[in-house]
Amino acid sequence: MRSKIVAMLVKDVMTKKVITATPSTRFTELVRLLIKKNISGLPIVNKKGKVVGVISEKDLFYRLFPSQEEFYKNIEYYTNRNNLEKETRAIVKLKAKDLMTKDIISIGKNDHILTACSLLLIYEIRRLPVINHGKLVGVVTTNDIYKNFLLTITKK
Repeated sequence: MRSKIVAMLVKDVMTKKVITATPSTRFTELVRLLIKKNISGLPIVNKKGKVVGVISEKDLFYRLFPSQEEFYKNIEYYTNRNNLEKETRAIVKLKAKDLMTKDIISIGKNDHILTACSLLLIYEIRRLPVINHGKLVGVVTTNDIYKNFLLTITKK
């Protein structure tokens, strides 16, 4: 078992068929894509195939509601249903480029799986685009790690 752990690389557990969107993908399309494909996030790639951002369902959800700080600064505004409906109508018109996280935390396919675990924990994220020579070659998620790495280390 120890040798399997030592040798386990990102390429051994990553998802190779990556579902992506473009910066011009609309909010409504992003929501439908996440639901249809049963995923919680995806890389945003430009026309050249370069990862320019990442979107998670959390990013979309947080855009629909004010932060706690914003809420308490203007409780009257945020408890008015008409205001919330107006804001929601504006948000659903946004595109991926307006919603995505642009500071991309990525990993290489030949990096150790424990490096991926560390990045996921340190940055409190659930997915890492896997980049090889500037190209997206996969994505590694917390689910990939649970299903593969953690299962391997718990086998007797």
